[in-house]
Amino acid sequence: MQIIALDIESFFSQDFTLSKMTTESYIRDERFEVHGAAIKWSRDTPAKWTRDLHLLKDAVDWNDTAIIAHHAHFDGSILNHIYGIKPRIWLDTLSMARLLLGNHLSVSLDSVRKQFGLPAKQTPYELFKGKHWHDLDPGTQRLIAEGCEDEVESIWTLFRKLAEHFPLSEYPVVDMTVRMFTEPTLRGDIDLLGKIWRDENERKLDLVVALGVSDSDLQSADTFAKLLRAEGIEPALKQGKNGPIYAFAKTDDFMKELLDHDDPRVSGLARARLGIKSTAIQSRCESLGWMAQRGPLCVYLRYCGAATTRWSGGDSSNFQNFKRGHSLRSSILAPSDRDLAVIDSSQIECRLLNWLAGQWDVVAKFRNKEDPYAELASHFYGEPIYKPADDDPRKEELTAKRGAGKQGELMCGYGCGGAKFTRMAAMGLYGPPITISEAEGDRRVKIYRDTHGAICGPNGYWRAAEQVLAALAHGDTLQWGPMRVQNHRLYTPAGLPLIYDTLEWVAEGDERGWRLKTRQGWTRIWGSKLVQHVCEALAREIVAVAMVKIAQAGYRLVGMSHDEIWILISKGDQAAFDFCLETMKVSPPWAPDLPLDAEGSFGARYAK
Repeated sequence: MQIIALDIESFFSQDFTLSKMTTESYIRDERFEVHGAAIKWSRDTPAKWTRDLHLLKDAVDWNDTAIIAHHAHFDGSILNHIYGIKPRIWLDTLSMARLLLGNHLSVSLDSVRKQFGLPAKQTPYELFKGKHWHDLDPGTQRLIAEGCEDEVESIWTLFRKLAEHFPLSEYPVVDMTVRMFTEPTLRGDIDLLGKIWRDENERKLDLVVALGVSDSDLQSADTFAKLLRAEGIEPALKQGKNGPIYAFAKTDDFMKELLDHDDPRVSGLARARLGIKSTAIQSRCESLGWMAQRGPLCVYLRYCGAATTRWSGGDSSNFQNFKRGHSLRSSILAPSDRDLAVIDSSQIECRLLNWLAGQWDVVAKFRNKEDPYAELASHFYGEPIYKPADDDPRKEELTAKRGAGKQGELMCGYGCGGAKFTRMAAMGLYGPPITISEAEGDRRVKIYRDTHGAICGPNGYWRAAEQVLAALAHGDTLQWGPMRVQNHRLYTPAGLPLIYDTLEWVAEGDERGWRLKTRQGWTRIWGSKLVQHVCEALAREIVAVAMVKIAQAGYRLVGMSHDEIWILISKGDQAAFDFCLETMKVSPPWAPDLPLDAEGSFGARYAK
C-alpha cells in the first residue's frame, strides 16, 4: 500500500474563515476555492506543491493508498466533496497527537511541531488573506507553496514519531471517525427541524407570559436578582474575572437549587431564565437544518476528544448529545435505500465497575439477566420494586421508584453525594422526576455504599484507586486489574493512555487532595473520580473493538454517541442487525467473564 502525506491550502477572508464558520459550511460554501496542495509521495521524495488536484483522481489507485494529514476531517472533506477522492485509509496526526499528548495541550500543527522540537510553521497566511490565487504575485505564490511543502514534511515526520507509540488497533478507529465527516450519508428532516424550532420558541414564550415577566427582565442579571428578592430569595454570588457576580449560569449550584424549588413561581423563573439565555435546541435545529440544505449531514466527532479517550462533539454540532426521547433524534434520516441500525451497549459502565471491583452479587444479577436497579430501589423504599408491565396499574409509581434504583446504581459508584443525588432525582434523568429531601438523598447514598462494599468499603475499589493516584503522581509502575500504571499514565489493555502528567497533591489552607491540570484549568480528582475515568475508558475500548469488527464485516459506521453506535444496513435486513447486535455483546479477552449486553433497533430514522 502506498502512503502519502498531504496538506491543502484554500482561500479565506475576514468573514469567510474557519474561525467564524464550521468546517462543513466553509467547504460547502460557494466561495470556497482551493489554492493548491503539497504532497509527499514517499519517504525518499520531498513534498511538492501542485494546483492540479483534479488530475489526481484517475492518476492514483486510491483503493491502495493511505493519506497522512493533520486534521484529516478538513483535507478529507475537500478531497471527497470537490474531487471525489476517497483513500483506503486516513492517517490523522491530529488525532494521534490528541491521544498520545493529552487533552490539556493544544494539538494544532504548530503546537505539535513545538512538542517535538520542530520549528514554527512558515506559511504566510496574512499575505494571502482575502486574495484569490490569481490576485497574488509570483513571489507570494512561491512562499505559499514552500510553506505548504514545509507543513507536509513536518506532518510526515510527526507521523513517524507518533506511530512509535500509537496502538495499531486504533488506526481503523481514526479512519472510521474521519469518514463519518468526510463521506457523509445521513440526511436531515428539514420540515421536522423547523417544527421543533417553532415548538421550542412557543414553549419559551408561553412560559414567560405565564410568569408575567419580559425577556429583558430575564436576560438582565440585575433585574432577575430583583425578581428573586421579591420572592424572598437572596441571589448567590460567585467570583468573576472582575469581582463577584451573580451565580446565574445553568452549571451553578444555586440555579440548580432554584430549578428544584418547592415554589412553582421560583422554579418557573429559573427555568425561564435558563430557557431565554440558552437556545441549545433551537441552535441545534438551525445548524442541522442549514447543513441538511447543503447536503448529507457531516457527523463531526473528535477522536479522543475527552480525557478518558472517548469521542467528543465538534464543528458546532454535537452529535454526542441528542437527548433520548427527544424528537430531534427523529430528524436524522438514513439514506433512502438504507436503514439506520442504532445499538447501545447496555449499562456497560455499571457492569464494568462491579466486575472491576469484584462486586460479584451485582455481576451475577447482570449475568442472570436480573434487575439490579429494582433490587436497590427495594432497599430504598423498603418494599419489593420491579419493572412494571404496560398494563400494571402501578406502572407510573413503580417506574419512578425503579428509576431511583437505576440512578443509585449508575451514579453512586462514582462517588455521588446526597445533594447531587437529590438534584438529579428532581431532574428526572433516570426516570420520572421525583422530589426528595437532601437528607433522603444522603440516606439513599448510604444504602448504596452499605450494599456495595467491594466498591465503596474500607478495602474497596475506591480505596485502591486512591493508592493508584499516588503511584501515578510518583511515576511508579504497577498492574491494576486490566490497567497498567507507568510513567504517570494509566494504560488500557489496548495501550491507550490516560494521561496524569500534571497530577499533584495540594495541601493549602482548607484544600487538601489531588488535582489535575486541564485546558480549562485545575480540577480536583479523588479515588472514585479515577474509577469513573477507568470505567469510561474501558467501555470506550470495548465499543471501539466492536465498531472495528462490524466495519470489517462490511457494514458502514456513520455515527456514534458514547456507548451507542449507528450503522447503515440494507432495508429490513434483520440478519445484519442481529450480527451487529451480537458483536456488541462480546466480552473482551481481558475480561472473558464480564457479562455484556446490548439493545437496539433499526429503521429509517435515528431512534432507540
